[in-house]
Amino acid sequence: MENEYPEKIALIGYMGAGKTHMGRALAAHLKRPFFDLDGVVGQMCGCNQSDLMRRKGEMAFREAENKALQMVLSKDNFVLACGGGTPAYYDNIDLLTSEAKVVYLDCKIPTLAKRLLPEKTQRPLIEKIEDEELEEFIAKHLFERRPYYEKAHIRVAADELTIEELASHLTGE
Repeated sequence: MENEYPEKIALIGYMGAGKTHMGRALAAHLKRPFFDLDGVVGQMCGCNQSDLMRRKGEMAFREAENKALQMVLSKDNFVLACGGGTPAYYDNIDLLTSEAKVVYLDCKIPTLAKRLLPEKTQRPLIEKIEDEELEEFIAKHLFERRPYYEKAHIRVAADELTIEELASHLTGE
C-alpha cells in the first residue's frame, strides 16, 4: 500500500552503486516522481553535471547541488537519487536525514569498479584515473565518505539488489 512507504525517499551511495537506476525503478514501482539530483543541477545551471564540474570546478558544482537539494526536499512524495558526494558537502546529510528516509546503497569496491570502468569518460572525478588504479581510488574515496553514508536510516547491500528487495527494506519487512 502507498502509505506504508515513507513520503520522501533519498538514495545515497558511491558512484556506480545504482542510485539512479534503482531510484527510477522504485519511483515507478511506487508511482511517484523521480528526481536525479545531478539532473536537477543540470536543469538549474543549463548544462550537465560533468560540464559544470569541468568548467567551474567541483565547489561550484557542490554549491549548485546544495541549492538543488533544498529545492527537491521542499517537494512532497518523491524518490531522489543523490550524487555520490552529495552527503559529504555542506550540511547535506543532516538536511537529507531530517527531511527524508535516507537509504545507503552499499556496494563492494570490485562491484563499483566493474560498473564504473565502462563509463569513466562521463565521470569527471575518475576520467583521468588509470584503470588499474580505479579500485584504490574508490577505496580511498569511500573511506572519506563512509561516515556520511553511514548516517543513512537504512543501509542496503546493493551489489545484486532487486527493486522488490529495496521496497521491502523501506517498509521494514
